[in-house]
Amino acid sequence: MKRDNYTKDLHNIKYRIISNYGNLPQIDEIYKRLIDFHKLGFVNITHSALELIVAAYLIKEGFKVSVEHESNGKIIDVYAIKGIDVGIEVETGFVPPSFAGKQEDFLMSRMALKIARYSNLASQFYIAVPSYYIPPVPVELLKDKEKRSEDEIRNLMRLIRKYHNSLDVNLLSLKSAKIDGIIIINTTDLKLKIFDYEDFLKIKKYYSDI
Repeated sequence: MKRDNYTKDLHNIKYRIISNYGNLPQIDEIYKRLIDFHKLGFVNITHSALELIVAAYLIKEGFKVSVEHESNGKIIDVYAIKGIDVGIEVETGFVPPSFAGKQEDFLMSRMALKIARYSNLASQFYIAVPSYYIPPVPVELLKDKEKRSEDEIRNLMRLIRKYHNSLDVNLLSLKSAKIDGIIIINTTDLKLKIFDYEDFLKIKKYYSDI
């Protein structure tokens, strides 16, 4: 049977991963699950490529990994366990055309939403992005939870609601939200770089005047 473009492209990425790392356990299962979710209309190739590369890296590091993992009624992009559990949300930086005039604001809202929604599903939580994209994580969420003021939390809630009708996210989930770092993915050479939140904050400050 002829493969569609999604399956062909994802298969090529899997082949490159195996060529680099060897035939990793779990990789076929993860590959098939991504294809199943694509058939349901939930993922595209850009997003799935990043998920597959992150999953391969974690498997190589000895983690047990699942993708599109359901936990507490939510589905997180990548979930991994090795002693501790780690949750990872992939962000590509896509902006709907209707928000073309407010791209930074929209993406910051989505970052706040994802961190509030998913960060407490695992002991550690990361946002994973392609290497060409600096995610606009709200600076308030890079602070220790205890150092966020009520006004900051309410402002974040207003930012989320400005673009997203997400009733599962509230002030309480924003109070407890956390982010341990950012994972930068190079899809060309299949390499990852992990910045903890302090290092990422330095990068964010460097670009803050743009």
